[in-house]
Amino acid sequence: MTRNNRILVGAGVVLAALLIAAYFVSPIIALHGLTTAAKAGDRAKLERGIDFPAVRESLKSQLKTVMTKSIAADPKLRDNPFAALGQMLLVGVIDKAVDAYATPDAIAEMVATNKAPEHISTDAPPPIEQPKPEPKAKSTTEAHYAYDGLNHFRATYRDKTDKPGDELGLVMERRGLFTWKLVKIELPPNLGH
Repeated sequence: MTRNNRILVGAGVVLAALLIAAYFVSPIIALHGLTTAAKAGDRAKLERGIDFPAVRESLKSQLKTVMTKSIAADPKLRDNPFAALGQMLLVGVIDKAVDAYATPDAIAEMVATNKAPEHISTDAPPPIEQPKPEPKAKSTTEAHYAYDGLNHFRATYRDKTDKPGDELGLVMERRGLFTWKLVKIELPPNLGH
C-alpha cells in the first residue's frame, strides 16, 4: 500500500468515526439547542424543534392516567357509580386544559427550567404578564441521558433539592439523519400526589 493510499484510508476511517460520533451525539446537541432557544425566547427555533401536537397528546394521556389512578385509589370514588360519569366528563376537561396550557410559551418554560408545572388547572390560562420562574442553576440539576432505540432519546432532569419522583423527562425523536424533535414531555410520576 502506498503512502497516499494509507493517507486516504486513514482519512476515510477518521471521517467515518466522526460521522458515527455525530450520529450518536446529535440528540444532545439538538436538546441543548432547544434549551437555549427556550431560555432566549426564540420562538421560531422552538417551533422547528418541537412537535407540538405530539407533546400535547402525550400530556393528555399522562394526565388522564393520573386521574384514573387517583379515582381507583379513592375508595369513595371507586365504588361510586357516578364516578365513571365524572371521569368521562373530566376527560374532556383535561383535553381542553392541556390545549389551553400546552402553548409554545408553556412548553418552552418547562424545557428552559427543566421543571413540570405544579398543577394544570381547568380555569382560564394565566395572563402572559406573570413572571416566569428562573431556570435552575446547573449545579442543582441532575441530568441523565439514554437512547430508547436508535430513533428515540430521553433526557431526565431532577433538581437535587426536590424529593425523589419529581423528575421531568424530555423525549426526542429522530427526524432524518441528524435532526431531532421533542415529541413528549414526561411529567413526574408522583404528579397529583
